[in-house]
Amino acid sequence: MATVAAPTSTIEEIQFVIDSAGSQYAGMAAGLILGLPVVAFLSGSSTLLFYVHVGLGAFWFGLDFFFRYVMAPALENAGPDTATSVIPHLTPKIMVVGESLTLGTIGSGITLAYRLGYWSSPSVYLWGALAVAIVMILIAFGPLHSLQTAMLVELASSAPDGQRVGELNRRALRWLMGMTGLMLVVIAMMTGLRGFLPTVG
Repeated sequence: MATVAAPTSTIEEIQFVIDSAGSQYAGMAAGLILGLPVVAFLSGSSTLLFYVHVGLGAFWFGLDFFFRYVMAPALENAGPDTATSVIPHLTPKIMVVGESLTLGTIGSGITLAYRLGYWSSPSVYLWGALAVAIVMILIAFGPLHSLQTAMLVELASSAPDGQRVGELNRRALRWLMGMTGLMLVVIAMMTGLRGFLPTVG
């Protein structure tokens, strides 16, 4: 018998993740990450907004890379007992930070493009980056969020199914790997705006 009720809606999933991460931690992490681009935009400084965008993007990419290619293999090698004890504490915090970074980085990127005047005559790179960013948001708050939440619910049960947890984790990591690839695509498109790729109208 599960010790927690499985979330039945997106709102319940988000609340479950916040409760698992700790409401104080979630509020501080999300508030800081989402507040920075808002403050930068309201400041009127394109330079500040640029550095906030780049900083959040670097943090996002680094966190994604570390979790997918360093932490996950280490937990897998450590064995199921270690993974079972660590994942319920680590994953919800990673989700809060990662999902906040998704919104903060993409939001600051869109507003930065506006501040720099790119939307007055958008290039194919800008439209392409926007399209990829939308796909990334859909992944982050769709299958990736649902898989990670399902894994946390399973681990919170009185008798977790290790095989199901492993399968959910593998599927989530595949989505994370896709996110890493999409990040690189966005970076390539945005450097096109800086003159590193051929100019396309």
